[in-house]
Amino acid sequence: MSKEKKIPTPNFDSINPSLCVNAKIRRLHRLLNTAYQRKINAFGLRGSMLSILFIIGKRKNINQKSIADRLVLDQSTMSRDLKKLVNQGLVSVSKGSDPRHSELTLTNPGYALLEEITPVWENLHNSVEQLLGQHHLQQLDVMIDAVQSNLEQLK
Repeated sequence: MSKEKKIPTPNFDSINPSLCVNAKIRRLHRLLNTAYQRKINAFGLRGSMLSILFIIGKRKNINQKSIADRLVLDQSTMSRDLKKLVNQGLVSVSKGSDPRHSELTLTNPGYALLEEITPVWENLHNSVEQLLGQHHLQQLDVMIDAVQSNLEQLK
């Protein structure tokens, strides 16, 4: 077996991947998602499913596309999660005023599940909020707004 001589890589050599913003945000997401998922697994939900339930429970006349846009979910994930929620009897789908979009509403079992899961979620949320502090949480909102407002520059 011969050992190849490394080709010159000046572009690659000049970067420090440990400074990658995307990698840091993904790491933070994985750490927090793991903590939240441990708590909500007992309820038969994934994090995205709980987020969908929260939105449907708090908003009237909401449709699948609006939720996917708000949560930045691709349509396949949104459709898969919504199908599971409908099959579990937690969400109902009906024709909306706009024929292109069905309206989503929580069923009584959906509200009952949210009533049961809310204290668990709220306890974890308060722990994370205390750990990070209000300033850092506000900075997350600032970062989200900055990226969302400048998506064209990132394309």
